[in-house]
Amino acid sequence: MNKLARYIIMAVVVTLVAFTAWYFSNILTYVIISVVLSILGKPLVRALDRLPVRRCRLSRTAAAAAVLLGMWGVCIACFYFLLPAVVDLVNQLSNINIDQALSDMGHWLDAMQAWLIAYVPGVDASFSLRGAIADELTSIFDQTAVLTMFGSVTNTLISFIVGAFAVSFITFFFLKEEDLFTQGVLLLFPDRHEAHASAALTSVNQLLSRYFIGLAIDMCCMATLVTTGLTLIAGLPFQVAIVLGALAGVLNVIPYIGAIASSLTGVVIGVLMSIDGTMLSAGVVPVMIKMASVYIGAQALDAAVMQPFIFSKSVRSHPLEIFLVILIAGSIGGIIGMLVAIPAYTVLRVFAKQFFNQFKVVQRLTKTI
Repeated sequence: MNKLARYIIMAVVVTLVAFTAWYFSNILTYVIISVVLSILGKPLVRALDRLPVRRCRLSRTAAAAAVLLGMWGVCIACFYFLLPAVVDLVNQLSNINIDQALSDMGHWLDAMQAWLIAYVPGVDASFSLRGAIADELTSIFDQTAVLTMFGSVTNTLISFIVGAFAVSFITFFFLKEEDLFTQGVLLLFPDRHEAHASAALTSVNQLLSRYFIGLAIDMCCMATLVTTGLTLIAGLPFQVAIVLGALAGVLNVIPYIGAIASSLTGVVIGVLMSIDGTMLSAGVVPVMIKMASVYIGAQALDAAVMQPFIFSKSVRSHPLEIFLVILIAGSIGGIIGMLVAIPAYTVLRVFAKQFFNQFKVVQRLTKTI
């Protein structure tokens, strides 16, 4: 078989795989979530499997079940603890008088509007910055809009139950049988490529294991730092601070961009509450400075200590390389694309090194693996 025929066959196979993944995207999502959870849980399963209990060792099945129940316990505890705080914050924000708040900031907004009209092409004298901000904030913080965003309660609940059961079922067997996912992937490769594929999967598992475990620790550290800082330094109520801290931890999963998004969101919420006087009375400028200081300090500490290890050393990529990958993934898949950018890129690099290492660009991109 000549090279052209081989390349055509490979292109057809890749197209069929991509179409199948798109068509069964829900099932693929369950599998991917289960793989991530199993990567996080396997070290605990191994530890429990070796732990003697009354001179007997736990079976692999019991260890996997214990770890899965522990994961569910953490999720339920977080949900139970954060839900009242989130509902309270949404109620507080929905009751803020947006027009009054913007009126109090009138001199700042008028100066900004004049600058926009003078220097930004396409912005004329009919443009109202205050009106645009009011419409946007009203749509964000309106209770009806928030409830609409979640869609039908019944449909959401049914989808959540089905997804949770599917993920739990798949995760249990991935935890119970160490190489189940690996063996399933190897079935897709011909016998002559199985050794290369097995080596690639071993490398992927090692890299992603460090990445996801480090990422989970980083999320907890970032959430704790922001919550503590907003409570003790900025003077926010603890219920508000813990919601913003949890948001900062979750968005920190997206390198670089998530930190900016969480900071801007937190500062805007703090400023609105300060102007309205519903929850803060320290003044706009002091609140803004304190909250910005907390976010900058937490992110500086995170960037100096955690992120170089997680996003560079754990997946062995250059920071600029990671940044460009995230931007490309975001333009293709939005927030979801940013979330999966680094793991997907890591998998592609490892498999490219195993199967296409004869190309110079592949050699350059994978030399640190």
